[in-house]
Amino acid sequence: MPKVNITSRFIAKVEPPQTKTKEVYYDIKLSGFSLEVRQTGRKTFYFSYSKNAKRTSRKIGCADILSANEAREIIVLLKKEHIQDNVTSIMVEKSDSLTIVNFFHDFYLPYIQKHIKSYAANESIFRNHILPTLGSTTMQNVKKVDLMKLHSEMLSKKKLQPATANKLLVFLSQAYTLAYEYELLQAPYNPVTGIKHFQENNERERFLTKAETKRLISAVNVSENLHLKYIIPMLLLSGARRGEVLKAQWSHFDETQMLWTIPITKNGKKRVLPITQELHSLLKQIPKESKYLFPSKVTNKPYITIYNSWNTARKKAGLPEVRMHDLRHTYASALVNAKRSLYEVQVLLGHKTAKMTQRYAHLSNESLHSAASCAARLF
Repeated sequence: MPKVNITSRFIAKVEPPQTKTKEVYYDIKLSGFSLEVRQTGRKTFYFSYSKNAKRTSRKIGCADILSANEAREIIVLLKKEHIQDNVTSIMVEKSDSLTIVNFFHDFYLPYIQKHIKSYAANESIFRNHILPTLGSTTMQNVKKVDLMKLHSEMLSKKKLQPATANKLLVFLSQAYTLAYEYELLQAPYNPVTGIKHFQENNERERFLTKAETKRLISAVNVSENLHLKYIIPMLLLSGARRGEVLKAQWSHFDETQMLWTIPITKNGKKRVLPITQELHSLLKQIPKESKYLFPSKVTNKPYITIYNSWNTARKKAGLPEVRMHDLRHTYASALVNAKRSLYEVQVLLGHKTAKMTQRYAHLSNESLHSAASCAARLF
């Protein structure tokens, strides 16, 4: 039963237990005040007290939304007023006046900045489309009809794509779920439930042909950016994301086991890719000028952007509409056309779900012609 001084500094530095599901720390100054740290990293304040000769423990709130001092003050108040049976009433009382804008700044934004690597889209949807209209509305008073109107106007008035409009529903629904988990809502209320998403038919699919790939490689080979002739082939050979290639370090490549470890991906998780013979040959050609494969000549750190040199090369190759992300599509398409399973494609691309990979479940025109020509054997 470890006893410590539960402070914000202690909470910030205490690590989750490795060999058990949770560890409970008891405050040395205030009796009944404890901090539960779970293996998942969740940290929660509790108040323990005696009732009917039995020891009872009640949750005060999560350390993500309450400071140590705030939790301590709540427990002191509970002790003074003898209202142990209604410990959570203080938090519930706050929910009656909790506006969307206050929840966004005080709870939602800090949460996504900590847990979602690509949180910029979440923040943009809230700042540009939710807060201007619903910011001053309390979370309990947001109605489904208000959201349906806002969702519809993103297409009809703002002329946005269905996928962008649907993000409003996705992110707002996540926010209500988070608010309930934080015990900021009296009940699991979610006004987004039941609102239909717009059908998304705007997924852009562009795959390079062999001839186009050859033209592109020829163009990058004469680029003024001497790294571009390595970056573009590496994207095509690995299917990695642009940021993963630009931030790659030599220490990430294990030439003994022929594995490339990407420490932090878009999903916030480590990913391991096989180093193929072709990729290995390419790596051997890259000059080792830094701990990074592609250090900027100006900062000696990874490039923030290579758009100008890429734009020049794609225009020179006669491919002005091709995006750098299309090289990833091309890699995936090559795997599917080579009869690799969608599961293999999913793993190599680092997709979280099979649904994200499903867009590649098609055959090239060349494969379709080959398949259709089988009927000619009847004649």
